[in-house]
Amino acid sequence: WTPVTTGKKSKQKKPRRILNGRRMAFDADFIAKPGNGDTLDEVAKYVENLVRMALSFSPDALTASQPSVMEFLDEVSRLRLIPLHEIDLNTKEAFCIFVNVYHCLLQHALLIAVDGLPNKRSVVPFKRCSCYEIGGDVFSLSDLECYVIRGKTSRATHPKPPFVDGAKKSRTFLQYSLGATDHRINFVLNNGDLAYPQAVPIFQSQLLEEQIETCSSFFLKSQVKIDKKKRTVFLPKVCDVYRNDFGMGDGLVCLSQCIKYLNDSDQLAIAALLNDGIGSISVKFRPSCEQFHANLVLLS
Repeated sequence: WTPVTTGKKSKQKKPRRILNGRRMAFDADFIAKPGNGDTLDEVAKYVENLVRMALSFSPDALTASQPSVMEFLDEVSRLRLIPLHEIDLNTKEAFCIFVNVYHCLLQHALLIAVDGLPNKRSVVPFKRCSCYEIGGDVFSLSDLECYVIRGKTSRATHPKPPFVDGAKKSRTFLQYSLGATDHRINFVLNNGDLAYPQAVPIFQSQLLEEQIETCSSFFLKSQVKIDKKKRTVFLPKVCDVYRNDFGMGDGLVCLSQCIKYLNDSDQLAIAALLNDGIGSISVKFRPSCEQFHANLVLLS
């Protein structure tokens, strides 16, 4: 596969690492037979089981010879056989499939990070080179995030590590962009760094709205901070990087879309600052976190 650009200079390229190549496509079992009317449901269930397997592993108890690891590597090889052309990209099922695959690939890449966990210098190649072959195309973490899951939301504004934009030559993956434009994608999609919870759910279409609400609350309760003396509210960095998902980058608009997910005490504190008549409040963004989790776990 064509090497991918990993730096500001076009000559800074590294080969893609295909992590689901244990079995060739002809040696793997079909997930759904072509033309089957239940393709979407079958693919969704397969991916749910796949990410459940991935989230059961931890670096402290992981050996390549484990039967469970071998089973996972065999199962993840079947992603090559997903009939992408039969997936309606505007459905809840498609959103769940691709977010679950993204979290599965993130977990897989973290667990086998032979050069150590990502850092400020290595996070770009980590996200652009860690790949799964899916339905005949090769998708990296950054491809899945920027061109598929976020395909119809706003582009990142001056992203810096740990946030990574998709490689320019990967823009062809916009053909797979999901129909979702919900700003809460920013709270659902785990970036892997310590600003995000270690736990992620297995997304299911019938529970999707409830799961999105839970993830949003879980993330924002830990990331939003209030300085009453300085009349300042600090929002997570992702709200700055993807500011145009929140009212064209207006801080107060962004705050208004986050406040309902906070604890009651924090909601009351912010309301008091807004309504006390003393003066305006300032909305700022927290600094980026450059340290990563060693692995993800299942949100119970």
